[in-house]
Amino acid sequence: MSSINHILLPTDGSEGSMHAAKVAGELSRALQARVTVLYVLSDEFLLEHSWGAAEFIGGRPEGLRSVEEIRASLEKSAREKEILATTQALGETDPAPAIALEWGHAAERISSYAKDNQVGLIVIGSHGRSALKRAFLGSVSQAVANQAQFPVTIVK
Repeated sequence: MSSINHILLPTDGSEGSMHAAKVAGELSRALQARVTVLYVLSDEFLLEHSWGAAEFIGGRPEGLRSVEEIRASLEKSAREKEILATTQALGETDPAPAIALEWGHAAERISSYAKDNQVGLIVIGSHGRSALKRAFLGSVSQAVANQAQFPVTIVK
């Protein structure tokens, strides 16, 4: 039996995340390891969704919703879209994957979650940024690989 008994699968719903989910599913079945699917939401998402005055929700402009309402809406959307797609790409695992939603900076929250939850391996998708963009913007997967105290597999 492998010493890896818990795999963390961060996702953003991208094609790279779906590839990572397939690999994580295969590893989970081969190693008999449990999987946690982690979706990190940034406070930057709040700004994008706080001033949609042209769109009415519940009889009032979206821009008048509270931070808690916006957060709840974003979390619900993540569960219904990105997390659902990721768990489908993961395939059957035993036990079924755990789901975690966190708020904050993606790389920091992923690394922190792994440390706090005794993760043996992080499987994360590469988003295929060009070398120039990566040099200026960085990459969540690269930052996780640099910050994490655990093995990280980056899937293309």
